[in-house]
Amino acid sequence: MPDMKRKIGDVMIQSAIRLPQDLRQRLQQAAGERWGMNEEIRRRLEASFEAERAPTNAKTQELLDAIAYVADATTDYYGSWSEDAFAFDVLKASVELLLAASRPKGEAVPKADPNPSPDASGFANLFFDPDSKPQDIARIFLGEWRHARPKHPDHGKRR
Repeated sequence: MPDMKRKIGDVMIQSAIRLPQDLRQRLQQAAGERWGMNEEIRRRLEASFEAERAPTNAKTQELLDAIAYVADATTDYYGSWSEDAFAFDVLKASVELLLAASRPKGEAVPKADPNPSPDASGFANLFFDPDSKPQDIARIFLGEWRHARPKHPDHGKRR
């Protein structure tokens, strides 16, 4: 079982719950050899709270649903997109088509800074500079996402 180090502020308490036998078996099967049933329950509970944070924008939720559907369909026909180059390209093409179909009309122009400051520097300059490139801003957003997301015990391991 992987070493599950917790931050100092994460105080763990023991809790007993009653589960139907079939649910307990499904949890044990889902945990498999990766981690114990307790960790599987924690992960699923955390995921259910994350799901409550679903986007409030209906178009964003529709896009995410479509991507999830295409990812599952790609896996069914070609294998995992994260393990097979062709499956990856099928998913990538699908996402690009979805985004192209949803693209607003007009030219992509950065918005003006809603809170300009005379001593503005750093990210604000990049986000609101007329010369800012969407790819540069996207790299920052993705970097923030990678830093903020919960760490998975298998994250970073090569198969």
